[in-house]
Amino acid sequence: MSSAVFPGPLGPMPEAGAAAVLWMPPQADAPGPVRFVDGFEPFAEFARGHEVDPALLAVDLGATWDFVAGHPEVLESETLAAGAARFVGNVIAVVHPAATWRMTSEPEIGTNTLSIPVAGLVQGMVQQPDQRDAFLQMLAPWEQDDIDDEEMRALSAEDSAPAFVVVPARAYVRPALPILTFHDDRGEGIPYGHRWPDGIAPEESYSRESHLERFAPLSLVVDALIEHLRREYEVEVRRERGEGGTERVVLEPARGAQITITLGVPSVRIDAGAHFHAIVPSCICDACDETAETAADELERIVLSVAAGGFREKYPVGRRAWLYTEIRSPDGERRESSSGPAPEMPDEARERAAALLRGLDDGWWPAWPLRSLPA
Repeated sequence: MSSAVFPGPLGPMPEAGAAAVLWMPPQADAPGPVRFVDGFEPFAEFARGHEVDPALLAVDLGATWDFVAGHPEVLESETLAAGAARFVGNVIAVVHPAATWRMTSEPEIGTNTLSIPVAGLVQGMVQQPDQRDAFLQMLAPWEQDDIDDEEMRALSAEDSAPAFVVVPARAYVRPALPILTFHDDRGEGIPYGHRWPDGIAPEESYSRESHLERFAPLSLVVDALIEHLRREYEVEVRRERGEGGTERVVLEPARGAQITITLGVPSVRIDAGAHFHAIVPSCICDACDETAETAADELERIVLSVAAGGFREKYPVGRRAWLYTEIRSPDGERRESSSGPAPEMPDEARERAAALLRGLDDGWWPAWPLRSLPA
């Protein structure tokens, strides 16, 4: 079905989950992405009734915003509000031709980098008309965001692997962590790590952080990791005092990426290579339900992977000069990547880091050399 309003064929609204993740390989019998959906005609007729040509609104998102904002009665009719949401989404697809429709909890229009719930957008146009310019500015870098995302996905998908992975003959062994018991306000034990058996955490748990002392055993894990690395690899270990009196351990290998571990409460910070940093646990809210054991899993995976040679940094990537990092476990079973702007630093330091990374083998830091004699 074609339309005299939008420059392309019309399709039905996708079913829930359809085309929601655009990077997944399409199924043979799956419907193609929908750029323009039908069902906007009630709003188009409403515009005509106010002597406004919907075809002119269709090519001007700012004018569409002004028209909707000036007619709050759009929200008084369910049919008209739904038509307005579909019309506005189609206008966004004109602004950004790569955008397609998907259905989540409500209809959305977007790409991998940005997806816009259209019913909420129409409500915002009516209730917060002063946000017009801010919304248009938010859309301005969308095309470049998509280009950057495509470049990063290509890096994640490419068949690149470290030249050598070095694993000591004596494996790392996690120390026995104390069994800690915590109670809620009613005196009942809190089963951290198993609080939400159905996988659904209550809304209020996302803003609650209880018994952060449960992460105190991470200091034992840090000590064990440092001793293992000192014993097995050619690495210099320095203990320093960081900001606020926090303890910082610098591990400088004879070759490979330096690691700095900063102990804090409740989190441990890991810095490695030129730009990489991670906070473990990454979230301490009750909803995430992390424990010292799950945080130790992440801490050990990162540190041991860097030492073994499973650490990759590429910078600068793309026109925005973003940072791409990859951590691959020594056994090759786990591979995780991330991308985004590089940390802020002086231009001279940034260029030194870029030159250093350019000298690596496709971004892979070499494995730390093993000690020839036991430490």
